[in-house]
Amino acid sequence: MDDDITVSVIMPVYNPEGDELRRAVASVLDQSFRDFELVICDDHSKEYVKEVIDEFSDQRIVYIRNEKNSGCAYSLNRCIEAARGELLIRQDSDDYSLPGRFEKIISEYKKEGRDIISSNIILFDEKGEWGHRDYPKTPLKKDFLFAVPFMHGACALKKTSVVNAGMYPVSDKTARCEEYALFMTMYSLGARGINIEDRLYAFNENHAAVKRRKYSDKIKEVKVKAEGFKKLKLYPAGFIYLAKPLIVGLIPSGALAKLKDLVFGRRK
Repeated sequence: MDDDITVSVIMPVYNPEGDELRRAVASVLDQSFRDFELVICDDHSKEYVKEVIDEFSDQRIVYIRNEKNSGCAYSLNRCIEAARGELLIRQDSDDYSLPGRFEKIISEYKKEGRDIISSNIILFDEKGEWGHRDYPKTPLKKDFLFAVPFMHGACALKKTSVVNAGMYPVSDKTARCEEYALFMTMYSLGARGINIEDRLYAFNENHAAVKRRKYSDKIKEVKVKAEGFKKLKLYPAGFIYLAKPLIVGLIPSGALAKLKDLVFGRRK
């Protein structure tokens, strides 16, 4: 591979819409940088998922399937265990990568040697692109106080750093917050990250997704943050920020969606 950098794209899959999955896989396989493997872990989806993947007939695809539905963190860990690359590029099955994403990630990886490389993102829904979200260029420990300073699906990760941090935690206590827990552990061990200022990844952010989020998830987030802040030595300032998920969780989903529209510029 290019300059001896080996690359694995890791994609957990659980019953996405067929067209969304096609778009996601195609956006990976059509990248300008082409020397990688795409490791897909099917989290015990319905039969149509395998049928969609088989449509591509691409030798770069490595398909594995869980014997039962086991969650995103478990599926990501299976991808990591199967991956042969030193650089793991994330891709979610309902999002898509913009052309040239991998090339820019690899260029940044060679230049900076970071453990986490992500980028700014485009937001879209069933009507098309409606906004964007930008992140701090070089996140510091204190940036974890308010939220995860990286878009998870847009990340590329140094495999050894992920393994040294214990990989994704698989537990009901960290479900839907697994990347927050992993990234804070990585940073506590000395890892560092960077966000490419270009918008290289399109994230499927729609009102239905907002409505599916439960208040119990916010409680989990507080507990994950509390543990992570301790590892990062962010107290006493961290106490102020622990209330944020609980306050956000009290906002009705419709009002929260409208607030996001306002902040991120939803297209009329």
